[in-house]
Formats: sequence, structure tokens, C-alpha cells
Amino acid sequence: MTQKPVRTPPATDAAKAFEELRREISLQRTAIEGLTAAKEKLPDYLPTLRDIASRLGEMEKQIESINAKPAMRLTPQTITVEIREAIMSYRADDAKSIGEARDTLARMLGRVEGMIKQRRSSAEQDLWVTWAATGGLLFGALLVLVGVATWS
Repeated sequence: MTQKPVRTPPATDAAKAFEELRREISLQRTAIEGLTAAKEKLPDYLPTLRDIASRLGEMEKQIESINAKPAMRLTPQTITVEIREAIMSYRADDAKSIGEARDTLARMLGRVEGMIKQRRSSAEQDLWVTWAATGGLLFGALLVLVGVATWS
């Protein structure tokens, strides 16, 4: 036993439909009025946006000035080449300085050795003079003894 749905007369269905349509339109109207009111309450962002745009312009100018610097055009390879050239130049300067220092040191050591030899020769000379004087004194004493012995 199946029951067939009872149909209401078309006038009631139409009245219900119009009533629902009225409710929906009323809800839509309320929503639209709420959106309009919300839109009117929004703050004016135009001055802030203009300020941001001007700051971005200034930043772009600063970035362009930085990019115009010669260092910004350097690549790691060119930096490596420049560093290598600088190192070679400094090494050449260091080698020259070391060579000059070596030559100066050799000259100074030669002077010191000369002074030592001179001092040695002076000391040796003093030693020879001392020996010669001692020998002369002894020889003189011997002659005196021989002379005294022969005169007597």
C-alpha cells in the first residue's frame, strides 16, 4: 500500500513560492545594504599607498646607484684574477725586499768579520810584541851576562 503524496492546490504552492522569494530578496537586500555600509566604513588607503609608492621609488634609485658601482660588476672569476695579480705583485715586492735585506745583512756580517779579524790581528800583534820584548830583554840580559863574564 503505497500512499500517493497529497498535492496541495496550486494557489498555495505559488503563494509559498512567492513568500520564499520575498524572503530571499529581503535577505539579499539586507546583505547588499550591509556591504554598502561596510564599504563606506573602510578607511582611505590612498595616502598610504602613495607613500609606499614613493618609498619604493627611492629604493629603486638606491638599488640602481648600488648596481652602478664598479664592484657590483665583478664576478668571482674577475675577483680571483685580481687577487692573484695582487699576490704576485706583493710577492715580487717581498722578494725584492728580502734580497735587499740579505745583501745588507751580508755586508754587515762582512764588517763584523773584518772587525773580529782586526781585533784578532791586534791581539796577535800585541802577543808578538810582548814575546819580542820578552825575548829582547832575555837576549839583552844574556849579552850582559856574557859581557860581564868576558870582562872579568
